[in-house]
Amino acid sequence: MTDQTREAPPVPPQDTRLPEASPMPAEPGLTESGEAASEEAAALAALRARLDRRHRAELASLAAGMERERGELHRLLVDQGLETALARAGVAPALVAGAAALLRPLIEVAGDEGARLLTARLADGSTRPLADFVTDWAAGEGAAYLAAPDSHGGGARPEAGAGRHRRRADLGGPAERARFIREHGRAAYLDLDP
Repeated sequence: MTDQTREAPPVPPQDTRLPEASPMPAEPGLTESGEAASEEAAALAALRARLDRRHRAELASLAAGMERERGELHRLLVDQGLETALARAGVAPALVAGAAALLRPLIEVAGDEGARLLTARLADGSTRPLADFVTDWAAGEGAAYLAAPDSHGGGARPEAGAGRHRRRADLGGPAERARFIREHGRAAYLDLDP
């Protein structure tokens, strides 16, 4: 055999296996011991429980504070609304606090955080806007709380004597007009100059 007829040496088969993966280094803080891992898990659970209790206590405190503030806001809205409505209805300034104390249990604040409306809860369960309710109350049950008309001293009556004529416009608001009609009658009211 000559050099040219020689067979080529056999090629070794290629290795198709993947190289072995090197082990991943352990993350810092993790130990290989099972005891240490369970101790860390217990410590973490205790920390979570402590933080959860503290968080719940803070939330309860904040909720109680918000409820107190909401109650105070409700009280201020009712008091201011009543004082304004009673003054407009002609209640004597010295009697506004007493009339407000009488009516306060009937007043509700309706509406959401944006727009609020003061209403009065009637005996039949319906509601009515505060201004309308107070005007009607002053014309009826609350007539004793109304301010006395201006007097001219010494028991003088402005209608008598001096030729002065009363006008409907001089009576003021609806509460005073209702009181005049109740005291003098509808015919006397219609006889007044417009």
